[in-house]
Amino acid sequence: MGNGKTKKNRALKLTAALLAIAAAASGYYYISSGKTEIQYKTSTVTRGDILSTIQATGTLNPVETVDVGTQISGTIKELYFDYNSRVKQGQLIALMDSDTQAAEVAQYEATLASARADVANAKAELDVAAKNLARTQELARRDLIAKSDVDADTSAWLKAKASLTAAEAKVSQSAAALRKSRINFNYTKIYSPVDGVVVAKNVEEGQTVAASYQTPSIAEIARDLTQMQVEVNVDEADIGGVREGQEATFNVDTYPNEKFAGKVTQIRLSPATNDNVVTYTVVVKVSNPDGRLLPGMTANVSLILESRKDVLIVPNSAFRFKPSDNKEASDRGMPGPSGHRQTVAEATQPAVYRLEKKKPVRVEVEKGITDGQNTEILSGVGEDENVITGIIVPKEGK
Repeated sequence: MGNGKTKKNRALKLTAALLAIAAAASGYYYISSGKTEIQYKTSTVTRGDILSTIQATGTLNPVETVDVGTQISGTIKELYFDYNSRVKQGQLIALMDSDTQAAEVAQYEATLASARADVANAKAELDVAAKNLARTQELARRDLIAKSDVDADTSAWLKAKASLTAAEAKVSQSAAALRKSRINFNYTKIYSPVDGVVVAKNVEEGQTVAASYQTPSIAEIARDLTQMQVEVNVDEADIGGVREGQEATFNVDTYPNEKFAGKVTQIRLSPATNDNVVTYTVVVKVSNPDGRLLPGMTANVSLILESRKDVLIVPNSAFRFKPSDNKEASDRGMPGPSGHRQTVAEATQPAVYRLEKKKPVRVEVEKGITDGQNTEILSGVGEDENVITGIIVPKEGK
């Protein structure tokens, strides 16, 4: 996008240079052919408003779009939304086939029940081992049994205690697996995470989605279409003049004669390079209360750098005009038929020409901002004065 703009600017500069050369050549031709009185095109210095802008294009998008996905693989059983559907946060919008998940829940419920039975059995064994050990210890105090019997019953009690601990751990493990299976079962019901409007529908009923490596998207929901933003690609040569808070105007192809207002809210620092042209994304926030602006529309944006109201303005063609009269050129140091050259000071000082006694007279001026067609004049000429913008070339045969 930035590349197209650069090419357009080069083309405009080339055209302006060719026009200036053509004007000078035409004047010289008619002077050399004996036609000493040249007719000049003039324009009146007027007052008006002028804007210095950066022209760019961008795409309209909702300020916030939520991508709704599914965390499990399976088949879409039912959909409760369509394009442009308005949904509320927590509303059921899709249902996946849940047979597999329901079977897993049943399986882990049975596993948990079995683990709990193992715990009960381990507790019973531990109780028996504890009683046996108590009796053995009592008999040992009376010296009625060997010490080895005490050691054997102690070992049995410790093993029963460890078995109970392992059985209780299996209960916790089975309970965790059951919770996970129930979570997956709940994932078969997909709810809207926000209030908004469905702007994209990515699946149909009966379609199988796989969530092995990434979350499949089933829909995109725009939270609020009354607030939009234009993502504008600005050339690196112009980005230095852009600031957050700047005003902007734009139009879209469907409303070419209507201007919409916006404001720069973000300048993204991540550049994009395309065909060796570096651009930056500038976000312009736009109010869309009536909903006429739609996502995806192309916006022709003017980022307003400076604005002036009720100032003197002249067309830019007045600055491109250079007289081709030999005497005037020699007097002023301008390039004429004799090849005389301007001085460096004259070449760098902005100037326009006005007619005095049918001759162009150079007037140095101070320039302000420009909108590409007209330029603000700060000093040098006054309102209603006429400045030369070109030469009227007589038609052949007259």
